[in-house]
Amino acid sequence: MKLVSPVVRKALCLALALAGLFSAARAGAGSIMCKPNYDYSVEVDGSYPKNATLYQSDAPGKYFIDVPACKNGLLMDLHDKRVVAVPRDQVKAVNGALQVAEEVSPSATAYALSVDGPIVAFQAEDRKVRILRCLDRPPVIGEVELNTLVADRAEYREAMKAYAPDAASIEKMNKYGRKVQLDVFFATWCPHCKEYMPKFLRVMSEVKNPNIKLNLYGVPKGFGVAPGPWQGRNINSIPTIIVKIDGKEITRMGSQPGATPEVELAGTFNAVN
Repeated sequence: MKLVSPVVRKALCLALALAGLFSAARAGAGSIMCKPNYDYSVEVDGSYPKNATLYQSDAPGKYFIDVPACKNGLLMDLHDKRVVAVPRDQVKAVNGALQVAEEVSPSATAYALSVDGPIVAFQAEDRKVRILRCLDRPPVIGEVELNTLVADRAEYREAMKAYAPDAASIEKMNKYGRKVQLDVFFATWCPHCKEYMPKFLRVMSEVKNPNIKLNLYGVPKGFGVAPGPWQGRNINSIPTIIVKIDGKEITRMGSQPGATPEVELAGTFNAVN
């Protein structure tokens, strides 16, 4: 058998590698990959459906919008200022992302869009759709249940999934025998709360101690002068978590960089045993 020289072998390997790349490129031609972007909210006819989601693509200026109530998916092109209907069978879920056909039929329905500052608006299938920053949504104000808040705010819900609380701290919280009350003041328009609250909510969703009572209060802008349960509590910044043990205020927690709420709470419990 005739031996292949190292130079020829290297050339063959390179050719095979390039062939594989070209094959992969052809297989993915005409489609874009889109990942969910929860920094933005999708408003549909004045409300915010739970699963309505904006996806950011790997193509500049192009976004995919999934409105469950719409028959088709919606491919938005900010450069062309239009939204094109994409049949659902041309959208494929891939590892938490979506592979969306970019080259749709020339006869596909298209909708004009308008851009007003940070808000994009258009009408599709008789539904009025707006894309806006999640922090610009009408805020949650007043007392709210944890499950209600999580169901309403995708940015909180999805960030909760990404946070892994310290197991030893959760165990300590679950075994704590004294009566604890946590009064939490936060704002859905606050960027610091957007970073901190998903961690705290994930912790509280894992704590199953009946001795720990949680009170959540959404505050409005200008809460310093607005009436509400935050008045008279000396709250100067948000988020603020007032920790009471056996009816006595022990400490206050906030969103310091790198804060781990379960570790801080467990430390407080250890100190007041």
